[in-house]
Amino acid sequence: MKKVGFDFHGVLDKHTDFFSALTKLLVASSWQVHIITGAKLTTDFLARLDSLGIDYTHLFSIVDYHESIGTKVNYDSSGPWIDAELWNSTKAEYCTRQGIDMHIDDSDVYGKYFKDTMYLQLLKSERPHD
Repeated sequence: MKKVGFDFHGVLDKHTDFFSALTKLLVASSWQVHIITGAKLTTDFLARLDSLGIDYTHLFSIVDYHESIGTKVNYDSSGPWIDAELWNSTKAEYCTRQGIDMHIDDSDVYGKYFKDTMYLQLLKSERPHD
């Protein structure tokens, strides 16, 4: 079975028409679709995901994971935070544990941690859209 991970913020929420169609096709073709995010998996987050028409088989939250294993998560006006190295390596570690074939993200900060999973970074276009 093929497995693919998608970042939410900057990927799924920015290119919704494309990724809605793609995730529907992948799930219908028996792929595992993992949404991997820093956001807590609240009812508001799940409603937002549903409103975008994104299909998935698995959800993973960096914050929820770290709280579940006892990592001290701090909160301030900008949201949750933990040690940057720990935060930045968590997506790659999850992908390795789950045997995910490729992960699509918009941030270059996570890429260096991916060894067993192909890491695809979406780049922002500098040219205006027609």
